[in-house]
Amino acid sequence: MNQAEWQRSQQARVASLLSGVPFFNEVSRDDADQRALLLAATRILEAAPGELVIKAGAEARGLYFLLRGELWVLGEGSPPPVVYRVSPGEVFGALSLLLETPRSASLKVAEGDQAKPAVLARLSFADFDAPSLALFSLATRLALFHMLVHQIRWAVEVQRLAAPDAELEAALRKIPLYQGEKETVRELAALREQARALAALLCRWNDHPRAGPAMT
Repeated sequence: MNQAEWQRSQQARVASLLSGVPFFNEVSRDDADQRALLLAATRILEAAPGELVIKAGAEARGLYFLLRGELWVLGEGSPPPVVYRVSPGEVFGALSLLLETPRSASLKVAEGDQAKPAVLARLSFADFDAPSLALFSLATRLALFHMLVHQIRWAVEVQRLAAPDAELEAALRKIPLYQGEKETVRELAALREQARALAALLCRWNDHPRAGPAMT
């Protein structure tokens, strides 16, 4: 997996690719300075069909968005089965970052006669999560965590329908929703906690015998 050589010279192409991700659209619409900072911090990567993108057990550092192509999440076995397919616009790699654990599964670019190279965007999660390192404004960080909470909660709901479990459903009801003032540091703190609680619950549901992974 290599950085795209055309990232700096073809800004219109980069903007078009990122337009398929709601988070990038929201920042671009609301704040031109934050958009410029976000584009500067984003690495556009290319990977060939069959190429490994994330290796199970590796240290988690980057947050990824798939822009073009398809990725396969691999299970255990020989050969490893495909247990989930990542489509353009999806975020992946979030669970390990939120829980500060090694990558839980390997992902590779789909392969086969009709397979195409994948194009991905990578952000440093620490730029949004660590208070002392955060590069972005409060509004941009809120946008990212709103996106993560929404996508993880959606994945949890998918698993809840696929594999009902009273204990896990009770744990879901205990995760608090923020009811305080919006656009504040308190809201960001609450979203960070909520994202981590949902990520931990989703990992438990992903291991359920009647459910497969719904997000990585």
